Amino acid sequence: MTSDSVRLAGAEPDLNHRDPEYLGLIHETKARLLSVYDGTAAGWHPYLLGGSGTLAVEAMIASVINSGPVLIIENGYYSSRIREIFTIHKISFRALTHDWLDGWDFDAIERELDNGYEAVIGVQNETTTGRLNDIARLAAMARGYGAKCLIDAMSSFGADEIDFTNLDAVCASGNKCLHSVPGVAFVLVKDNLAREMKKFPRRSYYMSLPMYAGDSPPLTPPVPALLALRQALREYPAAGVLGRRRDYEGKAKFLREQLASRGFTSPVPFKALSCTLTTFSLPVGFNYERWFELNCEKGFVIYGCKGHLRDGYFQVSNMGELTLEQLSAWVDAVDEILASAPL
Repeated sequence: MTSDSVRLAGAEPDLNHRDPEYLGLIHETKARLLSVYDGTAAGWHPYLLGGSGTLAVEAMIASVINSGPVLIIENGYYSSRIREIFTIHKISFRALTHDWLDGWDFDAIERELDNGYEAVIGVQNETTTGRLNDIARLAAMARGYGAKCLIDAMSSFGADEIDFTNLDAVCASGNKCLHSVPGVAFVLVKDNLAREMKKFPRRSYYMSLPMYAGDSPPLTPPVPALLALRQALREYPAAGVLGRRRDYEGKAKFLREQLASRGFTSPVPFKALSCTLTTFSLPVGFNYERWFELNCEKGFVIYGCKGHLRDGYFQVSNMGELTLEQLSAWVDAVDEILASAPL
């Protein structure tokens, strides 16, 4: 859900990544990324990568960890994926596993941190359910135990609150709350860690963050997607992240109130959710495939849940260039589907 001007930016005439004009593109994009949170990430180093958000997660893990061990806070599909990445790279870790519908158990986290860890890692908006995990509390706790704090902020960066004070690395992508197109992901690394990680073991060629430290890329970058990201950042609200969050919160509130009044429920309390998306129960008598098909016939695309949650729930996002009129049209479509469905 991007604007026409963002799409058109990606269709500009070809720009060679060795052209001086490309340097202007990179300088501006990096500066605007660091300014999203009102300059609180000043002094951090942005690394732009050509690929999906998962590439940024894996590049962060492969680059900013020396030897481990690392504590993984797991409460959903995407934090489980982080555990898989650690396993593949053979980095020492322990996963503190929660039920997918539960928030973080900070008493258990603190007991575990007392065993000594190089770092702790978690997902801010665990989009398996949309639960917004308390990364500020996690980061402060990690700092107290001398551990770095790494955060996957894939579908929260640019909308949900992020306090960078005690964080060490944050990764995200341009095609979520920043409203760009897929193709560019990024990792923000605190200045001292950016210096230290140059001495850490190199676990990958393509995903080694120090290789992307300069402005002249060692590998061919996705220039059209970078042009689109720059335009999306130029269109970012003048009120900053607070402006985008207020916009999202208003749309999320509308969706949640409308569906709750129709008997839909959420497995996570609304107050515990990110402002970006909501998980709702499937209507009685529908499986996900049929519910998706009927919504699609009305011109709307909903999202399926992961794992065992797919049998009982679906998801709706209010990220992107959506209007209340469009959201209201979807609610009307829901009414039409329910009215015509056999009981």
